[in-house]
Amino acid sequence: MSYAISDKRDNEFRIDHREGGYRVSLQGHWATSTLATPLRSWATFCFAYSLSTSDWAIYLDGRQRAKGSFSEFTEPLEPGGTFIIGQEQDSLGGLFQRDQSFSGEITDLNIWGSVLNQHTLAQVAPCGSGMVGSQLSWVASSWVLEGEAEWVSGSLHEICQPLTKAINIFPDRFSLSQAIDLCQVVGGTVLVPSSDQENSWLYEQTQNDSIKCSGGEGESYLWLGATDTIQEGQWTNIATGRPVSWLGPWRGDRPNGGTEENCLVMLTGQNSGRWSDIACLDSYSFCVSCQSSQPATIYLKGPAVCQYTPFDHKYLLGERRDGRPSLQGFFHSDIYWHSGTWRIQSLKVNASAWHRPVKEGLYPFGRHPWIIEGDLCGMTQGMVVNLTLSVCGQGQFTCADGKCVNLNQRCDLRIDCADQSDEVQCSLVDIPSGYSTVIPPPPTNTSSPLPIHFIISVIAFPTIATQYQTFTATLSLSLRWQDTRLNFLNLKDDRTLNLLSPDDVFNIWTPRVFFTNAEGNLFTNLKQGARVECVRGGPSIPGAPYLPEEVNVFPGNESSLEMSQLYSATYSCDFYLAMFPFDSQVCQLRFTLVSAAASYMVLVPEEAVYTGPTFLIEYQIGTIRMAVEEGNEFSTLEVYVKFSRRYTFYIVTLYIPTVLLILIAYATFFFNPDDFNSRVVVAVTSLLVLTSLLTQTSSSLPKTSYFKLIDVWLFVSIVVIFLVILLQTLVNFTVQSPSGSYLRHSWFTSLLEVNMALMVKSRVIIPVIYLIFNLIYWTVALR
Repeated sequence: MSYAISDKRDNEFRIDHREGGYRVSLQGHWATSTLATPLRSWATFCFAYSLSTSDWAIYLDGRQRAKGSFSEFTEPLEPGGTFIIGQEQDSLGGLFQRDQSFSGEITDLNIWGSVLNQHTLAQVAPCGSGMVGSQLSWVASSWVLEGEAEWVSGSLHEICQPLTKAINIFPDRFSLSQAIDLCQVVGGTVLVPSSDQENSWLYEQTQNDSIKCSGGEGESYLWLGATDTIQEGQWTNIATGRPVSWLGPWRGDRPNGGTEENCLVMLTGQNSGRWSDIACLDSYSFCVSCQSSQPATIYLKGPAVCQYTPFDHKYLLGERRDGRPSLQGFFHSDIYWHSGTWRIQSLKVNASAWHRPVKEGLYPFGRHPWIIEGDLCGMTQGMVVNLTLSVCGQGQFTCADGKCVNLNQRCDLRIDCADQSDEVQCSLVDIPSGYSTVIPPPPTNTSSPLPIHFIISVIAFPTIATQYQTFTATLSLSLRWQDTRLNFLNLKDDRTLNLLSPDDVFNIWTPRVFFTNAEGNLFTNLKQGARVECVRGGPSIPGAPYLPEEVNVFPGNESSLEMSQLYSATYSCDFYLAMFPFDSQVCQLRFTLVSAAASYMVLVPEEAVYTGPTFLIEYQIGTIRMAVEEGNEFSTLEVYVKFSRRYTFYIVTLYIPTVLLILIAYATFFFNPDDFNSRVVVAVTSLLVLTSLLTQTSSSLPKTSYFKLIDVWLFVSIVVIFLVILLQTLVNFTVQSPSGSYLRHSWFTSLLEVNMALMVKSRVIIPVIYLIFNLIYWTVALR
């Protein structure tokens, strides 16, 4: 509604009933609210404004719902202008635009010259109060009709009675299961009249279709939504399971079909408007009427509902056109049956779309192909697109047949739609036009490179070959990043359900990492077994109506992508064996991000774990840690693994045997002094066995330029046994010499002197040598 006093002052006073809220403009100042104008029901709006204070208030049905004050004072409205209902004036009484027209019904419009007090407002608010305005009166004013506006007279009861039930009649034949599904699809249930008045009204509305609805095969023509299947004679609502509040009028005194006939129909002919029970067979088909507490909003979704589309997004079931219920858009388009097709027709421009059902009697609810006529939303004449018509609102998904399921059940690997459409086309990525898989994502922070979070889980070390200085690692590598160019669809809390399809993976950018010190030319890959998952971040936002299917959209700046794969790689490691077999080795796994230079993206160490057994055959696995290697052109990260050798085997198989061999060789000093051969054979045999151990051990270890601890041990052991053999030979030589006594005396004296010297200098001489000489001395002395 608008009031203009000249071509230049065409917006002196204006009232807008918009989808986003009720708004009033006074000389360029706006009073706004979020009050939505109710659909298919009456409401009383009041706007109060004080010229002296610039305060305003908005009332809905007598209750104050918004208030405020203009920042500047206004002037009184000048008389002599033009007041228009249903249009915004762009000049005095003219320059109307079709898309600015009001579609609806208005009554009892009054304007007072002063702000009404609370008591008067309470009297004005009720429907049909009869109070008239002092400045503009609905009753006394003279209105001129122009264009498509028309006067319609109605009773106060019709206008003021609040809507408690919406009834829609579908004059086509359906089986009972189809009738139940149809009513569910349009947001209602199969009607069961709740009073004699409603029953009579229903028959009056459907009697002209009774022959068509019965198929000419009997008196039954209209399904009613009640059954006594559970308990004979106890009729309950099919949808709710609650007892029917009103029963009758029956054909005869009561139902007469017994337990074989448990469904309910309305009759025509001699028993017009009466009820009868009937068998619940799908071979029967009749018309159906659906009821709901409020008119259900039916949403149109798909490529034809872009930002500037001439088609409405919301519709209500309305009057019949060409024999079937039509869908009336909220603003400027209708959907109706015409010449064998369902048509969407814009009332603003010459644009439409049509759909031909596969057989007679089917309605356009659900997802179907439509053919575009005219240029709209970037589509051309004759283009075929999928459009969806359903009552499914926010947080719901429309099955192909029009039924609604929870949107979280979409693509969850479980069938929830009867037609299985909830598990079809489960793409998780919305890739914008112009997206390039060659160009990496922009960084989330413009002042720093894009972080690629690095997660490694080492599963096993199948081989650790000391002699070759290599080891093989089985590891799971995960890379996580954000791509703000993408949006993700219908993500679940369970990230295993957010697996991208191979096609989606092929069409997005993924990082590439080189296994730097692994044998071969190994890079991260997307071969068999690879997974690319979406990791849900922040909350979702509803998908745009131009999408043919409902989706929850997760922005790419809040959610992440994670690529994971299992690898088996052989690495070289410089084993330092000086303390073998009591050594520990720290080896590294180096990874280099080669997708772009470090100034564009970097590897960020996130987590490194080892999930295999701690104790292997030869090694004990220690801690695993990560570190970033600085100063490289490409971001490089190192993973360090500690191997501690398990030395029990060497103690049992090497150290203890060598000690025993030394003792055996030393024990030859206690053999019979005259049995030189036995003493020498035992000592030499010990020396040969020890030499064999040395050879065997050396062959299993890498050749090093430095001595290993085990080499020193075996060498010293060989020297000790060699000295034993040498002493045995000297002793035997002394005994058999002609001047043996002298030699023996000289030998003992010399040996004693050496022993005393060693005792004096024992603090600076190797204790092992000192011990050996003492043992030799006392052995010879005793003998």
